[in-house]
Amino acid sequence: MTPDGRRQEIVAVVMREGSVQIDSLAERLDVSRMTVHRDLDLLEQQGLLRKERGMATAESSLLFESNFHYRIQVAAEDKQALAKAAAKLVEPGNVVMIDESTTTLPLADALSSMEALTVISNSLAVQEKVRDLPNIRMLAPGGLYNAKQKAFYGLICEHSFGKLRADWAFLSSSSVIGTSLYHQEPEVIRVKRAIMDSAERRVLLVTANKFSIRALNHYAELAEFDHVFIKGPIDEAIVNRLQQAGIHFETI
Repeated sequence: MTPDGRRQEIVAVVMREGSVQIDSLAERLDVSRMTVHRDLDLLEQQGLLRKERGMATAESSLLFESNFHYRIQVAAEDKQALAKAAAKLVEPGNVVMIDESTTTLPLADALSSMEALTVISNSLAVQEKVRDLPNIRMLAPGGLYNAKQKAFYGLICEHSFGKLRADWAFLSSSSVIGTSLYHQEPEVIRVKRAIMDSAERRVLLVTANKFSIRALNHYAELAEFDHVFIKGPIDEAIVNRLQQAGIHFETI
């Protein structure tokens, strides 16, 4: 196993189990405790976990939960179901924008067999999925790379999206409060807004747990989206609130 592969395995174990003893990691990976300590020091510096008292633990915070490596493992099956539902909206020849969220990431797979499709995304993970597909033209907007988010941001990225037009924009959000969307990081919001402003139609994909998560920065209103797909059961009170607000949504 390569060092990078070993560290990815450490992160996966910590995410899955919540906390794990350093001795246990050394035994599982068949490496020395010193090697595990070095790996944990590096992963802690990257914000992927916390090292304390002989063990590694998942950092419970909004900052940690915004990390790509954490998010990609949360509600993976629900995200795939959302992607399959959303993909039915797209037709061959469409231009599609996909944000950096792990909720929209499975859409790249769901659209992989569609002909003459153009995909534009600031997500490196999306780019990696579609870049070699002969039936899909990929546009990368560029910008400043953020390893924690595995995506590109900044003025170059925002400007690039602003100069393009798409048939569809597919986005997600960290938090839904009432009928408003929120996110932890302003630089992420600015790119999401650029994507929304550049598309004829907007689609929001969210898992039900987003209605119980809180984030600081206002991002958009549900009413700004043409389609809202929600995966998982949501409280009747939330359903009533959305209906009273005239939000058109579909539960998957």
